[in-house]
Amino acid sequence: MTSLWWGTYPPLGLGTPVGRGEGIYRQDERGASLALVLDAPSFVVGHPRLPLLYAVSESPTSDFHVIDVSGTPRIAATIPTGGVDACHILLVDNVAYVSHYGSGDVAVVVLGDDGLPTANTPQQLHGHDGCGPREDRQEGPHAHSSALAPGGKHLLVADLGTDELRRYRILPDGLLEADGIAAHLPPGSGPRHMAVKGELIYLVCELDHRLRTLRWTPGDHAADVIADVPTTTVAQRTGNDVYDAHVAILTADDRDVLAVSVRGVDVIALFDLSPEGQTHYRTSLDVGEWPRFFAAIDGMLHVACERGHEVRAYDLASVLALPAETAVGAVAALPFTTAHVVSPACVATVPA
Repeated sequence: MTSLWWGTYPPLGLGTPVGRGEGIYRQDERGASLALVLDAPSFVVGHPRLPLLYAVSESPTSDFHVIDVSGTPRIAATIPTGGVDACHILLVDNVAYVSHYGSGDVAVVVLGDDGLPTANTPQQLHGHDGCGPREDRQEGPHAHSSALAPGGKHLLVADLGTDELRRYRILPDGLLEADGIAAHLPPGSGPRHMAVKGELIYLVCELDHRLRTLRWTPGDHAADVIADVPTTTVAQRTGNDVYDAHVAILTADDRDVLAVSVRGVDVIALFDLSPEGQTHYRTSLDVGEWPRFFAAIDGMLHVACERGHEVRAYDLASVLALPAETAVGAVAALPFTTAHVVSPACVATVPA
């Protein structure tokens, strides 16, 4: 099997002190084991051509790491990100865009042909102002993730704290120019992660548990909500609340299915997409405790069950073939394989 590289949180989870032995796990046909000790590497991305893994330490003094995995994993470079609680990396060509939940900043890290940062600090750090109605989660900006807007000329940043999709124009060298707000979401919605296909943006909102479809207007460089549905019909099962997490488009047999992970409910919800892009809820799959992230790799759906301290793998074709729920709130189940990983948060692969 392709080696999987899992980023993790400390053993007691997000929000607890870092540096408690957590790090990068490697999973292969022999199982999963800790490959490199690193402070809270909660998000990882693989280089498309080189045996390099990028990770960010989600901590008050966040760092951006380049890890050489061509042999025994080693840190090839580390630079500070300049923000607080780095939580997401978007890699576009030779630029890494790093989102910071704690401070709301977006850092721009330019990479050389060798995949290493070209400077000892980010080339840019874009901050933001604002807040939302939820005093416990929206006291300030919280940049949770970024994605390329339809057309690829703008970077969109999902700001959970201000209920906005922030917009940045991408310059020829990959640097960013602040360009206002692409979309204002309902107060208290908390936009978190998004998936883009064609002119449509599928946005999962963590705080009001809604999946919103937005249509991009190229001339205005703006997005308007055209559909709004609950992320799942299943009720809360673990934890003290519901926290929607990741969203991605899964493809098989020329058919697209939208998947959303929901923590507390502990499922991945599946939505069929119409040719026009409308979402139609089908069912939800039981995927273990606190599914923070998932990815389709080599015909399998891999899920990071953070609080279950395990990673699960499901046959992707079986997941996509699940029938519609038999009753409102029903939970589907499928066979899976599992491996022990302490507080898994994200998964990536790199070229062999």
